[in-house]
Amino acid sequence: MIEIKITIDAALSLLLQRMKVELKVRQKSGLVAPGFRLEDLMYKDLIALVEASVFDTVFLLPVELIRTETNLVQIITDTIRALSRVLHREEFLLYKKEKTQRIISIVSSRLNKSLKESNFIYN
Repeated sequence: MIEIKITIDAALSLLLQRMKVELKVRQKSGLVAPGFRLEDLMYKDLIALVEASVFDTVFLLPVELIRTETNLVQIITDTIRALSRVLHREEFLLYKKEKTQRIISIVSSRLNKSLKESNFIYN
C-alpha cells in the first residue's frame, strides 16, 4: 500500500480551487447563473460540483496512485467532509466513503481500459 501524505487542509485548498474553476465553467455554459458563489448554491448542485471536481482532480493524479492500493479514498472523503466547515453545510458531514470509492473506480476502470496492450498496436 502506498500512503499518500497530505494534510486535509492542503487537500481542501486544492479541491476548493478546482470547484471554483468548475463553477466558472458551468456559469459560462449557462448551467449556473452568473454571479453565484459556491456558498449560494443549493446542496444538490453543490454536491454535483464537488463530485465533478473530485473526478477531475483524481484524473490529474499519477496513474500508479489510482491503480494501486492507497489511502486516497480516505483523504478525499475527509476532504469533502471538511467542506462542511468552509461552506457551512452540515450535509457534507454525511458524505459516504462508498461514493468516493465509486468515483475512483470509474476513473480506474477508464484508465485500465485505455492502458490495455491492444490499444497501442496501431499507434
